[in-house]
Amino acid sequence: MKITLSAKPFAGVLKALLPAVATRPGLPILSGVRLEASDDGLVVEATDLELAARRALCDGTEVHATGSVVVPAKALAKAVAAMTEPEIAVESDPNDGHAEVAVRGGTRTVALQGFPTEDWPALAPVAEITPIASIDAPAAADAFERAALCASEDDSRPVLTGVALFFGEDPPCLEVVATDSYRLGVVRVPLGSTPRVPETPPLVPARALRLVARQLKGVRGTVEIGALEGSGSSRIAFSIPGADWTVRTIEGQFPNWRQVVPEPGGGLLEFDSEELGSALRAAASVRSTRGAPVRLSLDRRCSLALREHDLGEIRQTLAGARFAPNGVGAMEIAFNPDYLADAIRFCGTERGRMWVRDGLKPALFDGPDRRYALMPVRMP
Repeated sequence: MKITLSAKPFAGVLKALLPAVATRPGLPILSGVRLEASDDGLVVEATDLELAARRALCDGTEVHATGSVVVPAKALAKAVAAMTEPEIAVESDPNDGHAEVAVRGGTRTVALQGFPTEDWPALAPVAEITPIASIDAPAAADAFERAALCASEDDSRPVLTGVALFFGEDPPCLEVVATDSYRLGVVRVPLGSTPRVPETPPLVPARALRLVARQLKGVRGTVEIGALEGSGSSRIAFSIPGADWTVRTIEGQFPNWRQVVPEPGGGLLEFDSEELGSALRAAASVRSTRGAPVRLSLDRRCSLALREHDLGEIRQTLAGARFAPNGVGAMEIAFNPDYLADAIRFCGTERGRMWVRDGLKPALFDGPDRRYALMPVRMP
């Protein structure tokens, strides 16, 4: 294999693929990226067996000899980033089951020990992806990132560590849903055309979906969502021109979330998101790692309070908040401060809205095409 290409775009591709490289691989080869040079250009792949990423470099790439090799990912990324020449050459010749890769720029040559590609796990060809829906890339990135906030980090309940994708036909939409059993977030994204609805809503690991969201930031146009059938395990694919990511989905049935999310009703608190967020950040100064909940007093005057034994206390009147009791009366309600702060981030509006019925039932935060249900903390 021998190619010449622009160093800066190549460095950008390697940086984008690093999150898909296995950090503690059982197979040493998974610490690398696979380079495949063909008459069409260069394709770079990375996988940790859960997430697989593929990027193509065609413009500005000249292939002198076709071939493929697996190169240690971090070492290659550092070598390319350190090149001072705008154009570099990458060359490899397999030798007795080993592969040495030379990266050349100007008078500098970096030689890396690579791996032959025979042991590289085969990634499904793009042609095997069955289309499900096309979605606006910025909207998808935003929805994936917000919903992933609500996924659990407890591996003993794997279903709750994922984000479920519910495709609807009437009207065409995608609902991105996640829960850790204490809070649940739903983001609804309209679709331009009717999707091909899967038999079972794909359940995507939140970690992988966050990485996909990061890759989609700055992308204009649409991302194609598809399924991989007959690949031995269920996978979902996210594709844009020149790049695609495939993720192994989680087996299991997602909870019936529509029974969990309350409808708007009861008392309505309208609040200044920056003011409440600032108060929660201040409350962290008098709260231990897993300490006391924050209390909201909702009446004609609204206030926030948190007291931690042996640390201190904070009280603040929320001047920008207004509470309409709507028949439920004045109340006190307590929340996990971190989950309450996430509710503000999730809704992403200057003026937030929270619907409450009492201090024990889930509160509902809503925004444009977003709903966030949060369980209160029982007060002593």
